[in-house]
Amino acid sequence: MFDSIINYIQRNPLTTIIIVMLIVFAPSAFGALLVGVGIVVLLLLAIPIYLLFRVRRMSRKMEDQARGQNQQRGYYTRTNTQSEYGRSAEGEVRVHKTSEQPPKRVNENVGDYVDFEEVKEQK
Repeated sequence: MFDSIINYIQRNPLTTIIIVMLIVFAPSAFGALLVGVGIVVLLLLAIPIYLLFRVRRMSRKMEDQARGQNQQRGYYTRTNTQSEYGRSAEGEVRVHKTSEQPPKRVNENVGDYVDFEEVKEQK
């Protein structure tokens, strides 16, 4: 540790002299400078932590909104691993519709049904 301090003094003699002069001749100015540097360091540490919590909160809000929209549409999700029919298989997904299907918007008399058949050509 002492070696790193000595190396810093050798590389930055003018800065070291200014710091020592502030400590000796103007301790209040040095204290204000030290407090200012401390505040900057705390802000540099606090801002990323604040942003992380903010992003997590927004993520939870978006998930809650998506769940609310699914419930408004008549879908619900089952969060537990057991269903009323017994234990469900791992990775199995079920979607249950709680409301009736809306009526079709297209009239049955519109369009023709065309049946296509694939024919292989011989060369």
